[in-house]
Amino acid sequence: MSGEGVLGLKRRSEPKPKALEKALRVGMNWKGGNVTGLFFWMAVVTTLIFAVTNGMKDGANVAATAIASRSFSPAQTILIVTCAEFFGPFLLGTRVAATVSGSIINTDMLRPGTGAVLLVLGGMLGAFAWNLLTWQLSLPTSSSFTLVGGMIGPALLEYHLSGVPWSAFFIKVLLAMFLSPILGMGFGYIVYWILEAVLRRVKRRGIEIVKKLQIVTLVLLGVNHGTNDSQKSMGIIALLLFVSGTTPTLAVPFWVKFCSIAAITFGVTIGGSKIIKTVGYGIFRVEPHHSFGSQIAATSILIGCNALGAPVSTTQIVSSSVMGVGSRFRRKGVRWVIIRDIFWSWILTIPLAAAAGAGIYWVLKAAFL
Repeated sequence: MSGEGVLGLKRRSEPKPKALEKALRVGMNWKGGNVTGLFFWMAVVTTLIFAVTNGMKDGANVAATAIASRSFSPAQTILIVTCAEFFGPFLLGTRVAATVSGSIINTDMLRPGTGAVLLVLGGMLGAFAWNLLTWQLSLPTSSSFTLVGGMIGPALLEYHLSGVPWSAFFIKVLLAMFLSPILGMGFGYIVYWILEAVLRRVKRRGIEIVKKLQIVTLVLLGVNHGTNDSQKSMGIIALLLFVSGTTPTLAVPFWVKFCSIAAITFGVTIGGSKIIKTVGYGIFRVEPHHSFGSQIAATSILIGCNALGAPVSTTQIVSSSVMGVGSRFRRKGVRWVIIRDIFWSWILTIPLAAAAGAGIYWVLKAAFL
């Protein structure tokens, strides 16, 4: 029975190497003079470090209002958010990763090899540098905008306007990014308007109920934040696997998913106190009912974005929902000067991150190609 087993079924051929095994083989090839594997793993590590800084920045926004309103202690809040961030992405699919890997850079222009890997590495180094700088300056800028800017900079430098799939880019990426804070502010205003009417009836007892209900909204916000933001790193590593020739299509293996989730969760646990002060205290004085309203608004927006596969910014959504709640509660109590600074940091992020990514890619290309 040379070709068939005892049940008349064809014998399975030798199993193909799994994605992680193939990636490891690519990484070992640099010893033989092929540097593609070395740059591949440098880019993977940079992407995961970027995910850590993303968790430090955007994860802090998830926790900010609960801590600032004294609904929970900082330790309790971080524990709740960390658990939600870790388990959420395993449950809600990889639609956002597909958008990141296929709708920011025109993959039809890329040819597997060292040049394409260097392009992604340059973009991620630029994004990481900008993310780290804004975190040090306590600016709640968007890591999503940073990632997009960092990636399109090298693509535009190398392929000019053909480097970006403009139709998909505008619809799936930019439109969602710019609309989400507007929707966040509108939802925040409406949710708190409804919440005010309810709290007038239950008065003091309602505040205690709201504090307890924040466990639910905080978990939902953490689950959806973890799902959206960890998938950005998944999408970049999937792109790296593709342009290095490791995988024939844009796919997210389990090890990529696990490492991306672990990186962003780790970031949530170690950083973000500066951003918490800006969002939780700097916009206006947040009380438990304000925190609850902003969490409902932000979670609603993120659920929709995850369903559509849109890579949006939790920083923008949480900040804008806090603004919406604050403008409904007491417009004069909102510190609009801080909001102006946040607005300009959002506007400048994409071009500056793009310039950083393009500059680093130019240096890498000149040195190694």
